[in-house]
Amino acid sequence: MMCGIFGCILQTGDAASVIHKGLKKLEYRGYDSVGIATIQENQLLIKKDSGKIDIVHDIHNLDALPGRLGIGHTRWATHGAPYQINAHPHTDCSNQIAVVHNGIIENFAELKTELEEAGHTFRSKTDTEVIPHLIERKLKEGLSLVDAVRETVKRLDGSYALAVISVKEPDKIVCARRESPLVLGVAEDSLYVASDIPAFLSNTNKSVVVQDGELVVLSDKGYEIRNIADWKVVTREPEIIDWAPEMAEKQGYPHFMLKEIHEQPLRLRNTLRLQDKYLELMTTFLDRAGEVFLVACGTSYHACLAASYMFSKLSFLATHPIIASEFVEQHGKSVNIDSTLLVVSQSGETADTLDAVESARLRAATVLGLTNIVGSTLTRVARVYICQQSGPEIGVAATKTFTSQLSVLFSCGD
Repeated sequence: MMCGIFGCILQTGDAASVIHKGLKKLEYRGYDSVGIATIQENQLLIKKDSGKIDIVHDIHNLDALPGRLGIGHTRWATHGAPYQINAHPHTDCSNQIAVVHNGIIENFAELKTELEEAGHTFRSKTDTEVIPHLIERKLKEGLSLVDAVRETVKRLDGSYALAVISVKEPDKIVCARRESPLVLGVAEDSLYVASDIPAFLSNTNKSVVVQDGELVVLSDKGYEIRNIADWKVVTREPEIIDWAPEMAEKQGYPHFMLKEIHEQPLRLRNTLRLQDKYLELMTTFLDRAGEVFLVACGTSYHACLAASYMFSKLSFLATHPIIASEFVEQHGKSVNIDSTLLVVSQSGETADTLDAVESARLRAATVLGLTNIVGSTLTRVARVYICQQSGPEIGVAATKTFTSQLSVLFSCGD
């Protein structure tokens, strides 16, 4: 999933309110749920729910969690709808380990099956939940928390930035990164870890960027960075960040659109981590369709136009790209049980697109969906849907969401 991570270790005071404020500063990244975990007197304490931070705080009082160490998370769903049970942090069977994670675990289905066969019980539909269970298994084998996290991430295919706490070693936050962003904040009396610098910029302007393939241990003694592969210590001094807070949100770019243009390589890699079984299921429906309509609005319609050429050249499949607002009038009475609609909507909530879907469903047509929002109306009404996994887009002109749509549609036509 795409999200915001924030964690801290304080010399004095409770961490929850600091984490709450840090997560608020990551709201610009987009999210559908929020959660915080702290440790106090060898107990793991968690509050989480779906919805905006302020609403969840009004219900649960996030600041009330005691403890000077903790981790927090804002989630943008890619696996599992935005329900409380799918919100982070996620825990192991005995609720002694908590994990927050940004990224996509490609092999989570295989790992989950392996863990379930070994007796582990899962509560959520997320890919993240395999991580605390893998760590739990390594701890039971006698490894330290740091070694357990190291051995766990070696088994993960895909992308991740993660932060882990455990009552087994309640004075540490263990973090690791591959392809998803992670930065440290360093102050005299506190340490921070976050997805983006703005989360801790009001607390400290000293930052250390964690690089791919590195594991970090935060404790009262400071921070230690190691290379996961060879376990060598990495020496990296903090840099002074002189960005204004609004510039920090854009990672130094002058505006969000340029930031999102530069995000495209990472987002395309995440898109290509789609589960093959869902692509195969969608292509099965397309192959047996009597006629195929590619239905969308705006930028998504342009992705459909490009896809119609892809389908024709790659799979010799004739398709009809059509603007959603024109679908009912042009084709509403002609679609039937042999018709298939591949509906493309970044939000999954576009009114004209959903009107076309409802008209087609009433005539027994098959509806397939491609969207960026798990839990949206399109995901609920489609026979099969794929989440393009490109994360929230703040810029008005579509960039990374458009290229992600093209990538998925190419995969369906290939």
